[in-house]
Formats: sequence, structure tokens, C-alpha cells
Amino acid sequence: MNGLPWGGSEQLWSDAALRLREHGHEVVASVFRWPSRPPRLDDLSRAGVQLAFRSLRPNLRDRVALKLAKRIHRFRDFSHAAWLKRHAPDLLVVSQGGPWDGVPWMSLCRRLQIPYCAIVQANSELWWPADAHLPAIRTALQEAQRLFFVSEANRRLMELQCGTALRNASVVANPCKVDRASAVEWPASDDPLRLACVGRLAPNAKGQDVVFTVLAQEKWRKRRIELHVYGSGPSENSVRSLALFLRLPNVFFHGQVSDIRALWSENHALVLPSRFEGLPLTIVEAMLCGRPVITTDVAGNTELVSDNVNGFVAGAATVPLLDDALERAWSRRAAWRDIGLRARTAALRSTPLDPVGDFERILVALATRLRVPPVAAPIPSLRPEAPLALHPRDFSNQ
Repeated sequence: MNGLPWGGSEQLWSDAALRLREHGHEVVASVFRWPSRPPRLDDLSRAGVQLAFRSLRPNLRDRVALKLAKRIHRFRDFSHAAWLKRHAPDLLVVSQGGPWDGVPWMSLCRRLQIPYCAIVQANSELWWPADAHLPAIRTALQEAQRLFFVSEANRRLMELQCGTALRNASVVANPCKVDRASAVEWPASDDPLRLACVGRLAPNAKGQDVVFTVLAQEKWRKRRIELHVYGSGPSENSVRSLALFLRLPNVFFHGQVSDIRALWSENHALVLPSRFEGLPLTIVEAMLCGRPVITTDVAGNTELVSDNVNGFVAGAATVPLLDDALERAWSRRAAWRDIGLRARTAALRSTPLDPVGDFERILVALATRLRVPPVAAPIPSLRPEAPLALHPRDFSNQ
């Protein structure tokens, strides 16, 4: 990810890397050098994954090269190309938080004749490719050995954004750490009703501001309901300040928690008014624990949550629409336990037992089929019609 050292987007590739090492495969990984090193990287290193750290911002040489690229539409990414040539992987997996973060890597792989595939974790209708980069994005995606999406909705959205069919695309699942064996026991008391908002504190994605604004309405202030916020993120101070500004004494912050079942032993339902997503693990976890979900109709949310059946769906992350979904949920609060059990049944039916193993098998099959002797070719220049950007934001007009 570009905005945070670690998150749900990192789980699939890192777990697959560990599983590949367990089975004797050589794995190398290029990751950002964050000021605070995520503990998961230490796990990878101990398992024998060779880590290479790259700067969060381009070094002086690359910044100069980028300025030249804007003038002459040619750029050579020396450090990344050298790293790829040195390792000559049978297959490169480009893990993206958004829809085309990894296009620079994919474009470089094409020029070095290195097979690659890509994971797309999240997408949004608000992100649209700039015309100048659309050819490079289309080519990079279409020439991938495989494209992996975590929801069918985001696969379809990517085709609309690119204006082309992606016949190499399929849907995979992120690993979920919660124990699937049984539902979590229902909280001892239903008074007050406790909603949990679980996810990184980033309202642009998770919409905490929307649920806060709904609860600030007079009718909700009069009801016996609490909102418990779990997580950390780039806008934590902003989110906390908003709760104070709106004078919400029934909103409680708990920070990051690791014991998911313990969290759900204290809460009755998940509320997640997302503005964009992939398919949130917090929804899968809540449903497996036997809790109803109140969420928005974005990305893969409604591929698990059926409105008025195993949860409640707002058409979008707006105050009126979320208020309506919460009102419908409130009117059926006596049935939440049964709705949560239906949610668990749906999650068990829809989520694979071993998504990491499934993903690993696909990668091994691809790498085995594609394995060729490494080609020691010079680092080529890029064609003018498909410049390689240093930062994924250069590929979007967002």
C-alpha cells in the first residue's frame, strides 16, 4: 500500500509468500521502507523471503529522470529494472491497493520480458484513468498472465474504466484469520445495542463521518445505542475530533485490536459505510462470528450481504441512505441474533476454507508453465506512448 505500512491489502501476498517458502520455493519481495517496520516483514525475513526495500519517494537521480521524462516521454527506472534483472523471477506478483498502482511495475516487466500477474484489492467509480495513460494501463492489464480481483463488482468496474474486456481476470479471496468453527456467543445484554465500526480510520474510504453524522440526529440521540470504533489510520485525530465536535457521548474508540472473536462478544452488529472497497475482511469476520452487517452498496459488499436478509444495505455512503438502512435495522433489532446466524451461513457458503492455498496453487501452476531461462537483455527505453511513472497517482486524473 502507498498510504499505510500495512493493511488488509497486504495479507494475501504475504501469506502466499510464507506458504511458498514452506514448500521450498524461492521468494523475493520489494517493499516500501517505512519509518516503522511492519512486524509481518520480520516474519517473512525469518522464513527466508529475500526483502528489498525501496524508498517511499524517488531518490534524487529518479526525480531528475522523471523531470526529463515529462519533457521527452522516456524514462528508465534503473533501480527497479536492476532488481528485476538480478533475480529474473519466473513470475512477478504485483500487489496493488488500488486499480493501477502497479502499472509502472507491469510496464517494466513487459519490457524485460518477465511474466507477471496482478492483484487488485480496491477500486472506486471516483478513480478514472487519465487519457494520457489509458493505453499503458490497458496494455499492462491485458498482457498480465492473470489479474486477480477480490470482488466480481470491482472486476466489472475495471472493465468499464478501461473500456475493454479483461479475459485474464478472476476473483480470489483474502485470508480471514477468524476461527470459522462456531459463531461467537451473543452478548449478555441487548441494552444498549452496540454497533461496531471496524476498519482503518480513513473516512474517505470507510465513511466514519457518515455514521457519526447520522447518530448526531436528535432521534438517534434519544435511543439506547452505542458506536464502538476499532482501528487506527491516517485520519485518526480527525475522526476523534469529529466525534467531539458533534458531541457524541455514545461513541467510543478502542484502537487496533487483534482478538476478533473477543470484539464480537461485546458487540451486536457491524456498521461499515464504505465509500470504496474490495471486499472488506471486517464484513467477512463479522458474518462468520454471527453478526448482521449494515453497510453500503459498493464493490463486493453486496456479494455477501443481502439487504433485509442477513444484513442491511444503504445505496451509497450518504447520511439519508445510511439513516434509512440503520432505521430498518433498528426496527428489526429483536431479530438481530437470527439475522446474524443467516449472515454466518452465507459467509461459510461463500468464502473458501484455504484462500492462501488456492492462490499459491495458481501461482505455482503459472510459474511452472511459464518457466524459461532468464534473458540478459539491456534495460530498454520506454516507448513515448506508454511512459513509466514513478508514482501511481500519475496514472489517474483523480
